[in-house]
Amino acid sequence: MKQRMCSLFLALVLLLSLAVPAAAAGTLPFTDVKESDWFYSYVKTMYDNELVSGTTPTTFSPQDTVTLGEALKFILNAAGYTAPTTSGKNWASGYYQLAQEKGFLNSSWSLGLNDAINRLQIAELIVNVLGVERKQQTASPFTDTSDVAALILSDHGIFEGTTERDGKTYFYPQRNISRAEISTVICRVNEFKKNQEQTPDEPDNPPDIPDDPGTIDPDDDNSKPTSGKYFYYQGHKVYIPDNIALRDYDASLFQLDENGYMHYESDLYTSTVGVDVSRYQGNIDWAQVKASGVDFAILRLGYRGYGTGKIVLDTYFRQNIQEAQANGIEIGVYFFSQAINEAEAVEEAQYCMDVLQNYSITYPIVFDWEPYSNNTNARTNGLSDKMLTKCAVAFCQAVEDGGYESMVYSNLSYFYLHFDMSKLAEFPLWLANYVKKTNFRYHFDMWQYSCTGTVPGIKGNVDMNIRLIPKT
Repeated sequence: MKQRMCSLFLALVLLLSLAVPAAAAGTLPFTDVKESDWFYSYVKTMYDNELVSGTTPTTFSPQDTVTLGEALKFILNAAGYTAPTTSGKNWASGYYQLAQEKGFLNSSWSLGLNDAINRLQIAELIVNVLGVERKQQTASPFTDTSDVAALILSDHGIFEGTTERDGKTYFYPQRNISRAEISTVICRVNEFKKNQEQTPDEPDNPPDIPDDPGTIDPDDDNSKPTSGKYFYYQGHKVYIPDNIALRDYDASLFQLDENGYMHYESDLYTSTVGVDVSRYQGNIDWAQVKASGVDFAILRLGYRGYGTGKIVLDTYFRQNIQEAQANGIEIGVYFFSQAINEAEAVEEAQYCMDVLQNYSITYPIVFDWEPYSNNTNARTNGLSDKMLTKCAVAFCQAVEDGGYESMVYSNLSYFYLHFDMSKLAEFPLWLANYVKKTNFRYHFDMWQYSCTGTVPGIKGNVDMNIRLIPKT
């Protein structure tokens, strides 16, 4: 987010920088910008830093408007998008097409590319392209709008509105955005960039749950679900909860096809093929992914920083969910939790549901808690197994109460030795076990069987999954 805000700042600077040379720093040569003007300090700041110039050597034209085409070009470029080449007559038609495909344009807009864009529309465009979220859930500070885009940018101090003589603050959503107002937005975006909290600690590569040493041979009779009360795993006696369902899959029916995609078919179950992705996969060609035979994708919605504890939206989430669904791929999401108590776990679940308000998903919202090395300053160091289980239950229960399907992701070691499985018996499990035939003893609904899969449309390795679906 920090990088995107920085890019937006630079792009909007370009929007205002014309070919007219700037005068010496510290002076304003513009006869139409007076010290008494509300925008004077913003224009002067930009001018002193040689980031903005006038429309002529002596005029700034503060009331000139910005067009939709200009706004699309610079904001989309700032966010890293490249417009396709089109045969449209307008120079900005490619940007318009791209914005439509990405869902950045409000369907109610009736703007031409040469039409001036108003304050609310520019706010919606910035929010849609950057994926900025609300910082606080308070009432609208504006008398004339409660639009969420205005509230988001107000939360971040980018749009403040105007307080009139009646003591009320107005956003004036229908007013065309002017060069003076954009100058203000630029300064405030820059201020926001400098003052925002440090992005939570996130490793260069997402941590994997540690490999399971001593994995039992799936063909060994001892690997079959036991009818007793306990079994041994890594030298530990593991008691089987009375209320947990045991695996009822036939291991011989798990088959890999020529693409490395796992399938299962029996009288009781069928299956679907899936991947799970995050920002680490970068830009994905979801049309190719779908054409290759992938049915579903579990997208990282966000994560909590292991050092700061701040919740952050995955920077590719909105792009991934929009493009994947547009190509007919079913979607679930996971949240990389670093919750250290039940309240934080509920907060993470609620964050997921808030983000998903504008989307429809058919797969679960998944609790994904993974440990960091004790050599780091991870805030979860020393978290007890009892509290870890409470966090998982609190997250899943909040998700279920919100009308979504929940799920818990982990591996053999954590499901056997750390989670209290008697407390998780009512929630679906997503197993991480990188083998061709898993010996996991409990019933699981989804299995991440590889972290080195290859799928057309996704660069590099990707996690591969199979979901088992009961036949009715």
